[in-house]
Amino acid sequence: MTSTEFFRLFTYTANWDIQLNLLFLLGAIVYLLITGPFSFLIKGSEPVKLRTKLSFLIGWTIYYLAMGSPLVLLAHELFSMHMLQMSLLYIVMPPLLLLGMPGWLIRPIIQIKWIKKIVQFFTRPLVSLFLFNGLISLYHVPVVFDAIMKEMIYHNISHFILLVMAIFMWWPILCPISEMDYLKPLRKLGLIFANGVLLTPACALIIFADHVLFNSYAEMSQLVPIMSPRDDQQLGGVIMKIIQEIVYISAIGAIFIQWIRLQKEKDKEDLVAMKNYRDQSMDSMDFRETENDHPSSAI
Repeated sequence: MTSTEFFRLFTYTANWDIQLNLLFLLGAIVYLLITGPFSFLIKGSEPVKLRTKLSFLIGWTIYYLAMGSPLVLLAHELFSMHMLQMSLLYIVMPPLLLLGMPGWLIRPIIQIKWIKKIVQFFTRPLVSLFLFNGLISLYHVPVVFDAIMKEMIYHNISHFILLVMAIFMWWPILCPISEMDYLKPLRKLGLIFANGVLLTPACALIIFADHVLFNSYAEMSQLVPIMSPRDDQQLGGVIMKIIQEIVYISAIGAIFIQWIRLQKEKDKEDLVAMKNYRDQSMDSMDFRETENDHPSSAI
């Protein structure tokens, strides 16, 4: 199969999940209505910026491409495509969705007592850090991986858990609710860096293994026979690592810029406070000098 034939798979309507496409389209319409003309229905709603809406819609589209496009078919044939699918679902999509969710939209849900307790626990930086990366690494243990790939129910459950953990992992970094955004920028930078470090061993094991690790992809694909299983495996590890680095470096850059802006605002506030203090001191000195120059007449 040539590269042209590979990409031709995306041109066949039968390879696209049309029903899922309609469902995602409906979800996008509901989001635009709630954040637009019907926002008054939610208490405390505020106008939503265009970039916020675009972030959600891009993340939503990536979700559909990962779950309803021919990528799903390819992910069952090639390990590299499986890793691309996972990278889109758990590394690229969650931060975009969080950036696209105005706080007032999800605050009523988070304020439900039992949901709030769950979110507060699983979004603790260390808890989310080790749970997400630990589960991703456990998922790629060959025995576990092959067992999950054989049973659709295990496959769906594992994808759901990883997706939830991915959102919890990104939550302390891109928290959409201001009162829960307690992590300082420097700690956010450290959390992103730690995530990159913890995911590296799993990627390195896949990339540098001298044999095929997963029985599910031990044979060359019959549908897309474009590379050997070992090359396919190495490419999968490289894809996840590259996407991870791009997303994490982008997040580090964005938070660093935000931190600089906050520091500049703080410096401005300090300068204003110092100026006000100096002006008050000068006024006080002028008042005392005026009293000395014009002492009160004795009775």
